[in-house]
Amino acid sequence: MEDVQEKYLEQKERLLGAIDSAKTILSDLRIFNRDSWVVRYPQLRDQSAEESTPVEVSTSKAPKRKSIRRSLSFADDPTFQTDVVLTPARKGMARSMTLASIADETAEEQSNEEDEDRLVAPSDAADFHVFRLDLKLGSHGSSSSPAALVSQLEKASIANLLDDRIGASMNHINKLRQRVEDKSSKVLVTGDLNAGKSTFVNALLKREVMPVDQQPCTTAFCEVHDAADNDGKEELHILKEGIPYSREDESTYTRADLSELESIVSENENVQQMLKVYLRDARSPTESLLSNGIVDISLIDAPGLNRDSMKTTAVFARQEEIDVVVFVVSAENHFTLSAKEFLWNASNEKAYLFIVVNKYEQIRDKAKCRRLVLEQIKQLSPRTFEDAEDLVHFVDSASAFQKDSQSFENLESSLRSFVLVKRAKSKLTPASTYLTHLLSDVDLLVGANAIVAETELERALEDLNRSRPVLEKMKNGREALDESLEHVEEAGSSRSRMRTKEILNDALVRVGQGKLGVEVSGLNMPSYPGFLGIWEYAREVRKTLLTSVDIAVKLAEDEARKITSTGVDKVFQLGEDHLPEGVERSRRVFMPEAMFSTDKLARKKARRQSGALLAGGVYTLGISLGQRPDMLETTFFDIFDVQHQFRIHFSDKSSEEEGC
Repeated sequence: MEDVQEKYLEQKERLLGAIDSAKTILSDLRIFNRDSWVVRYPQLRDQSAEESTPVEVSTSKAPKRKSIRRSLSFADDPTFQTDVVLTPARKGMARSMTLASIADETAEEQSNEEDEDRLVAPSDAADFHVFRLDLKLGSHGSSSSPAALVSQLEKASIANLLDDRIGASMNHINKLRQRVEDKSSKVLVTGDLNAGKSTFVNALLKREVMPVDQQPCTTAFCEVHDAADNDGKEELHILKEGIPYSREDESTYTRADLSELESIVSENENVQQMLKVYLRDARSPTESLLSNGIVDISLIDAPGLNRDSMKTTAVFARQEEIDVVVFVVSAENHFTLSAKEFLWNASNEKAYLFIVVNKYEQIRDKAKCRRLVLEQIKQLSPRTFEDAEDLVHFVDSASAFQKDSQSFENLESSLRSFVLVKRAKSKLTPASTYLTHLLSDVDLLVGANAIVAETELERALEDLNRSRPVLEKMKNGREALDESLEHVEEAGSSRSRMRTKEILNDALVRVGQGKLGVEVSGLNMPSYPGFLGIWEYAREVRKTLLTSVDIAVKLAEDEARKITSTGVDKVFQLGEDHLPEGVERSRRVFMPEAMFSTDKLARKKARRQSGALLAGGVYTLGISLGQRPDMLETTFFDIFDVQHQFRIHFSDKSSEEEGC
């Protein structure tokens, strides 16, 4: 026994180290998913017979292939699809599986090792266990329909779902560590309604403690402990909801006598109760499960699975906290849907389950019953089926409580061995199985993302190789292009500056001569109204001359627009001449009418209306000399100027008359 305990402690330390390493891996994966790479969630499907590559049958004896061929795609990108080969890891390897492309398959050496040398069975290697996400639409199981995949989800959305699942896994790993470190063992007894769970617990304890009736009566979680844990006192502790239990703190529970257990359970049928039951077992440590002298054991009698959804959910959640599941099934009814679901979930984590087929003596065709039950167990818990001689027992708990039964004695012996002697299997295997599935999922996730990363890298390298000659050509032509652009810019600005000076200088000279700055239709000098209206006349002359200057500015702007438009056309043509094929051209639109604007709001409005990138604003430069009141104020000097114009006008007319 000491050797067994020593070996158990060694395995326990190694498992704790593996748990810490797995937690570090998950933490690094979450950081990588958040900061460096949006982790893609792969989907693996079996290849159809039509798509499978035909294999020539050889007469020579070839080693058996252990790899599995699958079609890989991603939920957020169904267009990405490639064939892959999954190879489960062998014992002693760091990775639980490898994921390689079909092209790499021929380079792999074929192995003739047996399946039992694999950490993960080939059938399990091709799917997720812990990281499985439900990304289907429509009716359950309609994965073949186009609406089955949630392809409209963004990569980040699926990555967030995966991050939540990883976070939940890290929390579960913390619970696993606590369970492994805990020196005691928790044994959960559960099953369907009226399967005889409470009768079975009483038979194990060799005394009537749990309430038994033909109607379902166990509605609470009754956790049975050795009275030695309660200073040798037999009593019942009713836990208070929402308060952590402590035997030393009486404020966390209410004391009651064992004789009150049945009435307490029946009177609180609709209340989710947690009860601690402390019992003395007069049997020797070699016969007693509770008082075994080796490990502290707690025996938990749980409500039936089919009583109501709330209690069923509570049982499902509770099984994650315990070490050994003892599932009691009626030989008359076999496994219900709830029982199958529970066994499937528990088996995925714990691998080994202890199954009690109760009321077996009442069955006529016992051989048929045994065969049907074992067939179902084989599907629900393969590891349990492999060790069925020790883990599956056909008994009648009611008759065993009343008289000695060899089958029940064998059950007790096997259960003691499973819980006490084979603790590496009962207590450590659940954590080990979970870690194996978890690391298998991580490996599958890493392998699939490595493939898509390699694909994206190859695509990026192809784009880079295709762009490099274009870049070199553009570099070589850059100097000539810069010179051409400078020439276009200098020529345009010089001509625009020259034409502007010509137009404005000419206008100012004409205004200085008392003429309109530019001759345009609709703009004429005012008529002289006589001496009495000379003041108003001077004001109108000033306004008309200033308006002509405004028109001259507008003409200069229009000329600049034409010159600029020509320059822009030349720049676009230079782009066509110098940019290689395949290089995206500028989509900017030049709008000459938007030049010379100083109004930012107008400029933004024009951009919104046109949908293009505008140069400048939407109106003119806006000198508006003829509209400025300060420029239209008439002064005394304007009168002298009018008199001067008057003398010139009449002196010219007098000269003409004298000439006549």
